[in-house]
Amino acid sequence: MKNNRSHKNISGKGLAIASAIGICAVGAAMITAYNSAMQRLIPTSTQTSSTSTWVFTSETSGGDAAEEVNNSAAGVPFETEDAAANAPAGTEDAEIEEAGEAEEANKPITAEIGNIMPVDGEISHPFSNGELVKSETLGVWKTHDGCDILCELGTDVKSASEGVVKEIRNDPLWGVCVIVDQSNGLEVHYCGLAKELNVKAGQQVKQGEIIGKTSDTCQCEIVQKPHLHLGIKQGGKWIDPMSVMDNSQGE
Repeated sequence: MKNNRSHKNISGKGLAIASAIGICAVGAAMITAYNSAMQRLIPTSTQTSSTSTWVFTSETSGGDAAEEVNNSAAGVPFETEDAAANAPAGTEDAEIEEAGEAEEANKPITAEIGNIMPVDGEISHPFSNGELVKSETLGVWKTHDGCDILCELGTDVKSASEGVVKEIRNDPLWGVCVIVDQSNGLEVHYCGLAKELNVKAGQQVKQGEIIGKTSDTCQCEIVQKPHLHLGIKQGGKWIDPMSVMDNSQGE
């Protein structure tokens, strides 16, 4: 009986020792695997955060793969040296052409053809160049976007240059007005004319051709001495009519 008990005790101790050895072996294997994995991890950080992240390196590519992964995670696109070569053909030429067209459009229109005075007379009220002047008739301060040329009622009004009659209107303030689009790029307004005109809308006129006669239809300047109100636009803006007149015509 004693021998049986001794044999059972020895067997129990053997099993305990075997189990302990097995547990140690498994633990050693896990530690080895963990160390191997940690050796393949490297810390990386993005430009927008101070917190490090971890990525695996490739055993064959070294640190380059880590750099690529980091850039991709940060949302930074990769640039190639031939990026400019991949731009659509003619892009640079198109930009230069557009810039040239814009510059050309902003150039002031020049009067290439000389303009003659539509009537002979003294300038009583010159172009105000955007400044406010007091209207003798209306009693208010306003810009004077033309010049007033003194002349007797019924004086012939001549076309300053060749062009086409763009419009004829009877304005409640400026009276009967004839607007001529000239070949030299100017838009000329003859205001305060008599209702009986020598031209009609759409008609071609030559330089010096009679458009009509002066009258007293210009109600906003009715208290002034008889005159022709002459307005000229260049590039859609009012300019001084006298600045585009041929000063040598009377010499």
